[in-house]
This record gives sequence, structure tokens and C-alpha cells, in this order.
Amino acid sequence: MTPPASPSLPEKTMPNVPILRVPFDAEDKKFISEGLDKILASGHLTCGGFTKSFEEEFAKLAGVPHAIATANCTTGLEIIFRALDVKGKTVIVPTNTFIATAFAAVHAGAKVIFADADPETLCLDPKDVAKKIQDDTAAICLVHIGGIITPAVEELKKICDDKGIALVEDCAHAHGSSYKGIQAGAWGIAGSFSFFPTKPLVSGEGGVITTKDKDLFEKACILRNHGKNPTLKNRISHLGHNWRLSELTALIALQQTKKSSELFASRKASAKFYDENLKDLVGATPLAMPEGLDSTFYKYILWLDEGIDRAALKKKLKEEYSVSLTGEVYDFLCHNEPVWKDEADAIVNANDSFPGAEKAAARHICLPLYPGLTEVELRHVVDSLKTCLKELA
Repeated sequence: MTPPASPSLPEKTMPNVPILRVPFDAEDKKFISEGLDKILASGHLTCGGFTKSFEEEFAKLAGVPHAIATANCTTGLEIIFRALDVKGKTVIVPTNTFIATAFAAVHAGAKVIFADADPETLCLDPKDVAKKIQDDTAAICLVHIGGIITPAVEELKKICDDKGIALVEDCAHAHGSSYKGIQAGAWGIAGSFSFFPTKPLVSGEGGVITTKDKDLFEKACILRNHGKNPTLKNRISHLGHNWRLSELTALIALQQTKKSSELFASRKASAKFYDENLKDLVGATPLAMPEGLDSTFYKYILWLDEGIDRAALKKKLKEEYSVSLTGEVYDFLCHNEPVWKDEADAIVNANDSFPGAEKAAARHICLPLYPGLTEVELRHVVDSLKTCLKELA
């Protein structure tokens, strides 16, 4: 698939490339409109037919037998951790992730142990993980940063299997990404996906858990619905919460999942354009994709050369060329967040050093990448980036 052609632009017209667009075409709107009529006619506004259809469709996409729709990815992770009974134990998470990954473990009653990242992939460093494991470690959470499933997933899985620790996947960036043919969300005991507007598939809010484990699936269904246990005639058997997904959100999530191959193809086409047109780039280097990885490119990541000021580059691109770079993954590391000053008991090792994650946080940028970017827009991003890097160097 190639990026869509653009209408010819008047001379000197500069494209405006924003951080994000969320395109819905006429066919998408028809599907959603007709679905909305069905929801309103049914009277089932939550956990109805569209939720079930979304779960079935997403389970097929991820290559697993079970999927559970949730209010969002963070609640999905918390449900997984609660189902694994991590309360009073430790959970290892990367410091190079959004704070929600750590919060999910803390809200489930665990203490967090932060681990370093491998700057080659931005994902968990298995050597550092091995050093951080304690006798009470119940789970290791691997975050597929930027849609990258690290080849170290095999080593991390072996570590978990050998020590009887659960491997949990934070798949917020990784819808449709696979490594050696195995989809994100199918490597560990369970994975959790986000449908936030920036993600490869979107529904505004919402999330979904994937798992091959029948027991975890059944516990997750109970926890999602206030702990109601259908085998006990809906008496409360677990300390759950209202983590349900509304039918309206499930409808959009279903539309996105049904259209996922087209949406992923668009992202890959834009990434290919960047690959082909940034080969001679001076001042920055695209992050190399590991062999065996088929990424859907939540982010297109580049390493900046020493001496290139990231803030100055982003400011120049936006103000002079109307190109807005997306947020990094991530520029602030979790262990440094000020929240831990008041929640010091929730983490084990905030004072450790994390050289890999610190390098990754300081030196990368992410180019605009979302469905519908035209060739004219992509060319403008490339040309503007080359010009700015040359001037800043």
C-alpha cells in the first residue's frame, strides 16, 4: 500500500502536518451510525452484542482464544495483576513507560521494581530484569514500546517460565504487531491494549485484555463487573470494580478492529516512505527494526546525533514548517515522577540508575505517523526535517 495521493497544491503552500488525525470515512460513519441505531433500539447500553462482537473479533486478530473488553488499558492491566494475585508481592516494570503501567500494579496491591531499557529496542533489558527479581516477584510486565516487540521477549519468557513468574504484556502501542509470527498479547499469560485516540486502533477510550489462560479469563470477567460471580448467582466473590466498556465505545472499537488490516497497512506505508527517504539523513538515524518483527508502527523513532537540541528541533519544525512531532516514548522516566515522593512505599528502587532508559529518553524523536498521511505531507516532513537538522548542526 502506498500513501494516498494529494491534490496539487498552489505554489508556496506549505502543508500543515499535525500531531494526529483520526480519519473516519463515509463507510466507517455508516457502520457506526447503523450500529448506534441498533444499540438504542436494543436498550443494552453496556456489555451487549457489540461488546461481545468486538471481543470475538479482537481475539482473532491477536491469535488467542479469549478477549475481555475493559474501560481502558490501565484497568485491563490492573485486572490482570489482580487475577494473578500480586497483592503484597513485587512486579517488575520498565522505567521507560507511561506511568499507568506502574500504577496498575500499585493499585492491584503490589510494589513496583523498576528495570532498565535496552536502547536498541527501547524495551525491557532482560539482563537488568534478571538482577531485579526477588523471591516475592509475581510478574514481569513487558511494554512493547512504539509497537516494537523486542527479540528479548524469548529470553524474558524463559526467565519467567524457569522461575514461575507471570509474563504480562502492556500492548498499548502494539495492536497488530508480531514477532516471529506471534502477535502482541499472545506471548505472556495476558496482554492489555489501549484504544486511546493516539493508538493504532482507536475508540476514544476503551481497552481489551487478551489471554490463552481460561482461568485468568474467567477471573477477569468477574473482576470487570464489580466481582459478580455467575457461578454463585452473581454474588460478589472478588474485590472488583466497574471496569466495563459501554456499547457505544465497543461499536467504534469493533469498526476499527474490522478495518485493522487497512489501518495497519497505511501506517506501514508511511513508515516505508520514511525508511526509503531518510537513508541519507544527517543529524539523526532511524531506529533499526529487529529481524523477525512485523510492526504496525505506533511510532516512527529516530536517534538524534549528539549536539542536536531536541526541543529546538521540535520548535523549529512546528513554527517554521508546520510539522508537529508526536510525543516521545518516553522523555520522562517513571522512577523520576514526583508522585513517588508521597507514595514511596509503593516502589522498591527509585534510587537505582537506569543508563539504557536514560539514553533512550534523552536522544530520540518520533515523526508524525497515522492513517491518511499523504505523500505530499510525508515529503514535507522529510524535507523539513533534513533542513532543520542541517541548520541546527
